[in-house]
Amino acid sequence: MLKITMGRALLVLVATALAACGNDDNNGSKDTGVVVITDDMGSDVSDPTDADVPDMTDPDPVDMNRPPDMNRPPDMNRPPDMPVDMADTFDKLQICLADCNYMGPRADEVDCDYDGLSNTEELTLGTDTCDNDTDGDKLTDLRELQEGTDALNPDSDGDGLGDADELFFNLDPNNPSSLNDGILDGDRWIVRACDDPQSEPVDYYFSAKGDWQVALPPAFANYSELTIATAMPMDKLASAVFDDTANEVTGFVLSTQPAAGQTTAVDVLLDYVPATAGGPLRQVGALQQGSNGGDFFTHDFHTASIGRYLVRTSQARSARQVRDQLLFAIAPFAAADVTGLPNSAGATYTDFRIFISATYRESSRQGNRLITSVAIAPAEKYDTREKVQFRMDDLTNTTNVSSAGDLNQTNCMQFRAGEGNPEADFYWVLDQSGSMTDDFNRVKQVANTFFAELNNTALDYRLGVVPMDKLIAGRVRVPPGWHTDVTTFIGEIDNFVINCQGCGSTSGYAEWGLLAGKEGIEWMRSSSAPQNVRIRASAQLITIFMSDEEAQSIQDSPLSSTTGQQKLADFKTFYQANSIAFSIVGDGSGCGL
Repeated sequence: MLKITMGRALLVLVATALAACGNDDNNGSKDTGVVVITDDMGSDVSDPTDADVPDMTDPDPVDMNRPPDMNRPPDMNRPPDMPVDMADTFDKLQICLADCNYMGPRADEVDCDYDGLSNTEELTLGTDTCDNDTDGDKLTDLRELQEGTDALNPDSDGDGLGDADELFFNLDPNNPSSLNDGILDGDRWIVRACDDPQSEPVDYYFSAKGDWQVALPPAFANYSELTIATAMPMDKLASAVFDDTANEVTGFVLSTQPAAGQTTAVDVLLDYVPATAGGPLRQVGALQQGSNGGDFFTHDFHTASIGRYLVRTSQARSARQVRDQLLFAIAPFAAADVTGLPNSAGATYTDFRIFISATYRESSRQGNRLITSVAIAPAEKYDTREKVQFRMDDLTNTTNVSSAGDLNQTNCMQFRAGEGNPEADFYWVLDQSGSMTDDFNRVKQVANTFFAELNNTALDYRLGVVPMDKLIAGRVRVPPGWHTDVTTFIGEIDNFVINCQGCGSTSGYAEWGLLAGKEGIEWMRSSSAPQNVRIRASAQLITIFMSDEEAQSIQDSPLSSTTGQQKLADFKTFYQANSIAFSIVGDGSGCGL
């Protein structure tokens, strides 16, 4: 419904939930079950008995009168003395939750406001350790340090134009007259590339049985999910109807299992509207015009197809009557099986525009699901009212429907008008564990499709790929670092993720996506990172997670626990402040990343 756009537009982000699954010894997992820890010299310290504990059975006891190194040759298999803080229980999250102004002995390790500056650095700079934008000018404190602006003053040069706007319009925030023409930057004509979102608000309607959430404008407040007497818990059967009475646009959404022979969304449309004769649509009336589109990927990476038709009924009918007849022609249940269907009265017509979209959700674990969305309007209303045309497209272009467990977030993204291209860094954090073996080809397929679409935009983009390995800590590797070509992009998915080059001996097989992404972003935005791997200060960061299992951080601390809730709140706060985040569906819909 609301498409992702870069420019003067509303961005509704629907981050799909990733399903939980266990690691099975027979599912292709790379787990070895062997923990081997090595120090910097490569010595094996996996033997817990090999430590700095005297061997009381040694037949050659130490001569206390001789220096220690004269008693016997050193044991090269013994590790160096363990540091005293090996069992460190210092919890940065708990410290910050208790006091975001923490200035204890380890304040240089803590960044309570996630701006890339430690609490100690903020104390030196005089910035707020609890607010990542101390002066409220929409530049983080670290960004101000990098740009050389005053983090305590939203207008560093006092010219009447804020620091963020000056950088946005490629002016100098430290020079009151950036063009050195005697005119203050605050007095120049400025055109904003993006104002606050002005699009129509939407309400979200959820169905657990149908596994959908539908975004609808307030005009469709009469949304009604039907009660289906014949529905069984495992048959994925659900339906809801709705209409905009003022514009005479009506519609429904239907969840079913794909029928035999329906393996693609195009197959579904051909069953609804066969090329020559028959099919549910022709039960409504005679087909006057029609077109079926090909398969495409939806915003949540399912396949879909859209058909648009003009149908003439044999007698005058209301749009609601046509809706009900088409619903029961398509659905595997009859009108007698349903309660909750609204009254079908209304003005009558003979010619109707009918749009149908079919979304095919594949899942090897949960079983495939088909989501059908339909919009209907009298042809004369459609042909003369732009609002009706918009409604019809809006209900069936697949952007207003997602899984029930998905989240949504609204953002307005600003880019400078006229000069250069908007910048975006796409940060791919991908599950490298063995349970993904049957999904890796799909991951690469999605990546190839994504790149093809990205390459058709005017974005100044870069791509970075990392595995969810804990030891990698979310850092893009060099070479290649951030890149812009598809060969390197797919190569990093193959080598850095699927082959997990550089992963830890055991941590490489767990899904530390949320933690790895957070640590990677923090590091790549800090002054500690080399310049060639830093996230661009002027770029929008988009983080993309792909996994078939919930994050290890949440597995270790379930959301039913206080600790789990605190971790989730911490991750939400971080990603909302630092990135636009997507998670892409894996197998099923059991739980979220």
